[in-house]
Amino acid sequence: MTALSGIEGELAVGILVVDATVADVRLRSTRTTGVGAMLMGRPMGEALSLVPMLFSLCGIAQGAAAANACEAAIGITPSAAQRAAREILILGEIADSHGWQIAMEWPRFGGGCPGHGLLLPLRKATSALVPALYPARDWIRPGGGMLLPDAEKLSDTRLRLSVAIDRLIGDGFSRLQNADDLQDWAQSHDNPASRLIARIVADDMGSFGRSGVAALPDLLPGWFAEHLTSAPDFSQLPHFEGKPAETGAAHRIASTPLIADLKRRHGNGLLTRFAAKLVELASLPARLAALSGYLSPEHPGETPPEPTGSGAGLADTARGRLAHWIALDRGIVRDFRTVAPNEWNFHPKGALVRGLVGLPACDDLRRRTDLLIAALDPCVPCRVMIEEHAGA
Repeated sequence: MTALSGIEGELAVGILVVDATVADVRLRSTRTTGVGAMLMGRPMGEALSLVPMLFSLCGIAQGAAAANACEAAIGITPSAAQRAAREILILGEIADSHGWQIAMEWPRFGGGCPGHGLLLPLRKATSALVPALYPARDWIRPGGGMLLPDAEKLSDTRLRLSVAIDRLIGDGFSRLQNADDLQDWAQSHDNPASRLIARIVADDMGSFGRSGVAALPDLLPGWFAEHLTSAPDFSQLPHFEGKPAETGAAHRIASTPLIADLKRRHGNGLLTRFAAKLVELASLPARLAALSGYLSPEHPGETPPEPTGSGAGLADTARGRLAHWIALDRGIVRDFRTVAPNEWNFHPKGALVRGLVGLPACDDLRRRTDLLIAALDPCVPCRVMIEEHAGA
């Protein structure tokens, strides 16, 4: 979710070690959550068109959440075909994000060089989805744009995406059922994903970062609307029933056999979090095929002139659940608020902090911390500082 116009910011992680134990972890984020100020006062259509451009990561999910919020505000329900097309675009973006992490980031921890050649075919495939669905690229319209699905191009894109994923993580990953299968897979393959999993297993880090932070439930848009409008700091410090929560792939696919087994053994530790990204990535071609069955040509949705109302919209990103809330006054954006996965997963009392406090400060604490941060996947650059003190 890195943004344009200098609104990216960073996340500073300060770790206090006392008597060889992590005594405290303090997070300081300079990431702006006030994107709404850039949209307020603009006509709805103009504001919507800007949303994906404000974010160089997760732009499609941001646009989809904003479009969903506008539809809720003005009382429009998109057709099944439009909803399926929008979800296909979101899943393509999730594939792109997981692929980038695996090919470019994971070699820092598992060994090997960044896999530019592995990433490029995947990105070429996902970039073909928008024109294959919306040749006019007007998918962000409330109610949906001019939907003209090209079945041949979509089928070819799914095939190319499947091949790219198999090259990146190895074929057959979706058939893994438990932790033993995962270990066998890691030992029998040689790619950025298998090397990282093998390193985590070899160094006995499967449960590292495990915490009691609960998963964010599958909440309705109305819940987010209520909290974004009633709590001034909810965008920066979100909570569920007064407690922090975690969102992401590990919770979206918690019921799959492999992730369920890993959670029984390792909770929400490193092995579960990283494996979940692989399970989700491997499942995407089949999910795209299933959604394609709902597609049909459709004209753009009709919107009332100068609508007034408010509503919330949701979308999933690779990092977790994203929520937008918008208020319209005669077609003009009066207020716009968001809460992103970054604020859930890097809450001052959330998964990162709870996963580190109380642990022994071993020699490779920084490496393990960097791994946990990578598993939670912040949407801004992250800087780690470790300060050591002797006890009284």
